[in-house]
Amino acid sequence: MPRLSAVLVAVTLLGFAGVAQASPHPLPYSYSTSTNPAGGLELEQHLDFVPVRVAREGDTGTDAVTSARFISQTEVEYGLTDKVELAWYFFSQQAAGATTQPLEFKGVKQRIRARLLSPVEYPVGLGVYFEVAELNTQIELEQKILLDVQRAGWTLLSNLWVEQEYLFQEDKWEFIYNPTLGAAYELTPNFSLGLEYWAHGSFDKPSDTRHYLGPTFLAKSSAIWFSTGLYTRLDSLGSELSPGDPWGRIWWRSMMGIDL
Repeated sequence: MPRLSAVLVAVTLLGFAGVAQASPHPLPYSYSTSTNPAGGLELEQHLDFVPVRVAREGDTGTDAVTSARFISQTEVEYGLTDKVELAWYFFSQQAAGATTQPLEFKGVKQRIRARLLSPVEYPVGLGVYFEVAELNTQIELEQKILLDVQRAGWTLLSNLWVEQEYLFQEDKWEFIYNPTLGAAYELTPNFSLGLEYWAHGSFDKPSDTRHYLGPTFLAKSSAIWFSTGLYTRLDSLGSELSPGDPWGRIWWRSMMGIDL
């Protein structure tokens, strides 16, 4: 993972002479109101790396070891108009385990993002986001309200984000919230540093909400950008994580976008 991220950063820096024309993410978990221009096509690759504790059976009994979850998402974005963007996702996941686990294709997603108010023209930019996911174990519906402030080199983003998930095997619905909030400062036209908070919880069990906070970095050029964030889990500080907890003490997300 460190080598992969180093390669991605190096590739990004090769073309740092220009300013990105696509829609880079200064905060990896938060969408802005920026969209690809009409007719614009962009390829994005997302990769999440999550070390977790898992149970392992040995000669002396059961003990806990560290393994890793990987979440991979390939996204193709298309600017339908200058304010409306369509996208298709291809979603894969590798579960954590004491032995090697394969990366498995889980399903596809489709979404639309629209900018209603520009943060350049109004004090607060406003956008909406709708997504449908057809996965191997569930159907997901997702909605976001996108809030975007851009002033004097600062970008402040917040996503009011909810999901409804229908689980086939259990024949039940789950209602999820995933709010995000963060700020990034543009050091140069090509580099930004930021701080981002995000959470994941269920309306049925709000006491089980997971909270994460961490620094972010964005490098962008005229045709390519790279963004990454390393998040610490706030609700587990000072406590041991139980084997099998899929959320982990840290969460690392890296993203790359390329204009096509």
